[in-house]
Amino acid sequence: MNTIGQLLRITSFGESHGPFVGCVIDGYPAGLTVDVNSMQHQVNRRRTGQQSFASGRNEPDVIKIVSGIFEGKTTGAPICILLDNQDARPSDYDALKDVYRPGHADFTYEAKYGIRDHRGGGRSSIRITAPLVAAGELALQILKKEIPIKVKAYVSQIGQVSLTSAYQTLDLENIDTNDVRCPDGPTAAQMQNEIQAAHTAGDTLGGCITCVIQALPPGIGSPVFEKLQAALAHAMLSINTVKGFEYGSGFLSAGMKGSEHNDAYRMSKNGIQTKTNHDGGIQGGISNGMDIYFKVAFKPISSISLPQTTINHSGVETVLNIEGRHDACAVPRAVPIVEAYTNIVLADLYLQHKYSKI
Repeated sequence: MNTIGQLLRITSFGESHGPFVGCVIDGYPAGLTVDVNSMQHQVNRRRTGQQSFASGRNEPDVIKIVSGIFEGKTTGAPICILLDNQDARPSDYDALKDVYRPGHADFTYEAKYGIRDHRGGGRSSIRITAPLVAAGELALQILKKEIPIKVKAYVSQIGQVSLTSAYQTLDLENIDTNDVRCPDGPTAAQMQNEIQAAHTAGDTLGGCITCVIQALPPGIGSPVFEKLQAALAHAMLSINTVKGFEYGSGFLSAGMKGSEHNDAYRMSKNGIQTKTNHDGGIQGGISNGMDIYFKVAFKPISSISLPQTTINHSGVETVLNIEGRHDACAVPRAVPIVEAYTNIVLADLYLQHKYSKI
């Protein structure tokens, strides 16, 4: 399945080392003035080569919108976004054609389809998220036309270094002031040292991204199979290398009592709110108007420079030395991806909400 969404449907296509990657957005409302510069800005935030520990692949990633927009406004027709693959080097992967890389989708993809594109993983590459970041910014523009929503994601853990401060105490405008996209300067410096040590050793690191959604009105989501948290989890777990998702108090809630965890209601100048927010702004699968916050865990990138033992198509054991251009830690580059996928989910559910009653 290459499509996400119900009313706002986004279909991904392309491969890591094919001629281009892209997506088609169907169901986008007509008449909205599109801010292409904002779309390009978000794609630029995701680009490779921005940090010393990032992949050296140097793609310009200039978005091309080839349909669905006329004289700066959406027409209601499908919107097609393309990004050229100009710096692909498929020859870097020639030695990998007949072996299964540990931690990658080589074996499982071939087991499902009977064929695989070994050039950078094909459809399994994080490269395919580039146009989806543009689509995510376009989805956010639907929301911003109607509500003062803010969606901010930041790196809260790299390896063994964790940011312990709650998001309410952080200045989220500082997210892009350092290479690791952590809004706390001292913690960011520790994270950078952690990445550099792993990079020097030929290894890789994972981490966590925290995302905060503010000013989403109550009523977004559904009580059964389109729960807001389930839709967000589905989107987040569709991002490459993601291993975990939790929202609100998450796994900590398993050790709490009901009397400790329950969010009591109160009246405020902004209407009905809760005194605490252990539920992370979602109750019964539907937003309650409080801040929504969740955390996404990313495993270490599987392409490491250290020798690894694996097998080839014939089942013969071999020693694998992966060459090419790879991230020592891709978590900072995933920040705009988390934001984009969040925007896509929220825009689709918001459109559904508008049709939920007459």
